[in-house]
Amino acid sequence: MRNRYLGSLLAGFGSLTIEFFLYLSLVSIVCHQRAVSAEPLRDLESHSPFHPPQSLEAWQERAKQLSTQLKVSLGLFPALELDPVVPEIYGQIDREDYTIERVTFDSLPGLKVTGNLYRPKQLKPGQKAPGVLCPHGHWEEARFYAASPRQIKQLLATGAERFEAAAENHIQARCVQLARMGCVVFHWDMLGYCDSTQISFDRAHRFARQAAETEVTSEGWLMYSPLAESHCQSVPGLQALATQRAVDFLLSLPDVDPGRIAITGASGGGTQTFLGAALDDRIQVAFPAVMVSTGMQGGCTCENACWLRTGTGNVEIAGLIAPRPLGMTAADDWTRTMPNDGYPELQSLYRLWNASDHVGLFPALHFEHNFNHVSRVSLYGWINKFFHLGYCEPILERDFDIARRDELSVWDAQHPAPEAGLEFERQLMKLWADLADSRLTSLLQGDQEQIAELISTLEKGWQVCLGLTAKQLVSADCTLVDGQITQLDSPSDGRWKLTQALVSQQSPIVIEIEGEGSRQTYYFDELGMGEQSLVANPRLAAAYTFGYNLPEFAIQARKLGLTLDALARRFPGKAPMVRANGPSSALAAAGLFCAQQLNPKLGNVELAIDPGDFRFSQVSSIRAPYFLPGSARFWDLPGLVAVLHNTKISMPGSNGLFDSRFARLLEIRGLRLVSQD
Repeated sequence: MRNRYLGSLLAGFGSLTIEFFLYLSLVSIVCHQRAVSAEPLRDLESHSPFHPPQSLEAWQERAKQLSTQLKVSLGLFPALELDPVVPEIYGQIDREDYTIERVTFDSLPGLKVTGNLYRPKQLKPGQKAPGVLCPHGHWEEARFYAASPRQIKQLLATGAERFEAAAENHIQARCVQLARMGCVVFHWDMLGYCDSTQISFDRAHRFARQAAETEVTSEGWLMYSPLAESHCQSVPGLQALATQRAVDFLLSLPDVDPGRIAITGASGGGTQTFLGAALDDRIQVAFPAVMVSTGMQGGCTCENACWLRTGTGNVEIAGLIAPRPLGMTAADDWTRTMPNDGYPELQSLYRLWNASDHVGLFPALHFEHNFNHVSRVSLYGWINKFFHLGYCEPILERDFDIARRDELSVWDAQHPAPEAGLEFERQLMKLWADLADSRLTSLLQGDQEQIAELISTLEKGWQVCLGLTAKQLVSADCTLVDGQITQLDSPSDGRWKLTQALVSQQSPIVIEIEGEGSRQTYYFDELGMGEQSLVANPRLAAAYTFGYNLPEFAIQARKLGLTLDALARRFPGKAPMVRANGPSSALAAAGLFCAQQLNPKLGNVELAIDPGDFRFSQVSSIRAPYFLPGSARFWDLPGLVAVLHNTKISMPGSNGLFDSRFARLLEIRGLRLVSQD
């Protein structure tokens, strides 16, 4: 992994009079921040420990922040207003004690969820059954999986499986057994698998790079583009939405008990399982297999999104399921250390809820990565226990007749496959962004309660986009020498020394404040705002870096915010002015937002900016210093400025930053907008 060189921050302290400052019209005193140390970049292989809090109250506060971060990361915040699920269910296969049907429905308009519904035949009229969601993971052909004869023999010989049918397709075996236990089971395709080919397998799971000139057209834009990342659009986001819509689907069935919904999957399906349950408390029981650990966090592009694991990891994310029952397995893979590193911490968390028996780990370390019969028996016991099915344990599978591709596939002459390909993907990304924007716009046009919800939504979004949920800001301590600050030290953002130098007055961000009888002027030079470092991964998806690390813009904004907070404490009662031009205007606004989040009493600030035509959505490279995932989702630079409070905002009258809807929002917020002309 390569080091990130934290850029520089503000600086400079002088005791110049206003007259002397004007005299030095081209040079001023500036202090540059110099990072004492640079932390290495985290990546998906980095150790990601969980440190549970000491009290339930502390966890509940942390859980609120983490839940919001996950929703923002996956493009699910604010929640989209979608039509109810209208499934097509057809093509029933009749087995001795269960049936299998073909299912399709929309997650987003036009994007099909495809799968099979397994139902028990023993249900009595009016009886409601538990519903179980079964995402499949990265097994070849997944829903149509067929192990080779050699693999089947090995699985039977090692005791991993009991029957040839289960050895051939362990995913189908799980669905059949759960149906035989009286559950209604929905098994659906990940993007790119089986019948879900509107976004191809290579796009969803093997993406490595794409030509910049192809990313944005008049029709829309592609995933993995900087524009898509600025809208929090990703494969795991689409799959998380599909999981939520799958819950909607199960709850729409008259024979499903809404109080008994479970989810279980292994490997990539395990990622879908713990993310799905963490995001949706309608899921009462979760059983992710061979995925939750402090080790490798998920290697596929379908498991990584910007902000998803920044400041967190899979074990803490799984902790959001508490106190609902959470069962897990471990094998001879990256989960092998879970019994001693990760699971004890989850046990501590569940004890805070007085729910120690609601978390379980079932290690089978003599098997490699799997969801074999040995592990599935643990699943069946978990479902039996918490859904009160009344079976004697252990619950062992019986043999079954495999359903083949031609029986399971949802597309036929009466149900043709839908539109697919890159143009569909571009249009889908635009539609997704429009749905999110329309949700915010509808709140702006609503009553006071809806306006308050809008402001809260924008503020929470920007908290995530500036890393405030990933790593809490802690005020910096100042070291003074002869009345001058020589060093700032923040437990959250590091230590930086300050030295003095004469430079041109064209520094990007200028901070002025009255202090000790004279006007103090400081400059924030953004010394680190060069090209962003990426993790050592040949696949150039932004999520591999910014799913684990703060973007450079957020690092600088936090340090600027800490500097403003330090100045406010150094000169209490004084109102600072922050001036910036061009793209630096965005950093000035972001720094002020961070300062006000740390110190809500910081007000009467003047923000004098001239951003020109800068917008985060126009940043064209994930290496660019102003690349900021999620920024466009929360109304870009205008949305950032709108969530400041008690601030006088001055801009050239010709600047088109604010249209009529933002002008209304500023008025509602009590922000004073004046012209610099």
